Amino acid sequence: MIMSLLSTLKSLFTPLPEGAIRYKGFTITATPEQDGGQFRISGVIRKKNQQHSFTLVDQVADRDLCVQHSQQKAKIFIDQKALSILS
Repeated sequence: MIMSLLSTLKSLFTPLPEGAIRYKGFTITATPEQDGGQFRISGVIRKKNQQHSFTLVDQVADRDLCVQHSQQKAKIFIDQKALSILS
C-alpha cells in the first residue's frame, strides 16, 4: 500500500511529455497523425503499465486544435468506459 502511494505521488510530480495531460488517474497523450494537409485525432491512454491507443476518422487542419480534440475525446472515452478501457 505504501509503495502504491509513493508511486502515485511520484507520478504527480513527473513532467508530462508534450501533448499529455492527466485525467482521473489516467495519462492522456495526444498523437496527432498528419494526413495530407490535415491531422487525424489520435492518442494513447495510459494507467500504470497498461495502455490503450485510439485513432478516429475525424480530421482537423490545425495541429494544436487536433491535440485539444484528441484530449477531449480521450476524456469522454474514460468517462464512459473507465472500468473496461484497459482490459
